[in-house]
Amino acid sequence: MTYKGPDKIEPAYGDVRTTCARYGWGKTLTYELLRDQKIRAVKCGRKTLIEFASVEEYLTTLPTFGRGQAGS
Repeated sequence: MTYKGPDKIEPAYGDVRTTCARYGWGKTLTYELLRDQKIRAVKCGRKTLIEFASVEEYLTTLPTFGRGQAGS
């Protein structure tokens, strides 16, 4: 868990369903990112737990969307 102040503790890991809901993408992309070692996970029995910090790190590697790009 990650400490975020006196009243807010955020989990450090989440299962695939939670990760998909948190970041707004599907299971397929999650498993592709794991396969390509762009995000990290651990196994707890049969459950795969995604490390949220690794997802945040991955997101920082993506190009920014701004003026002069498609759709703006």
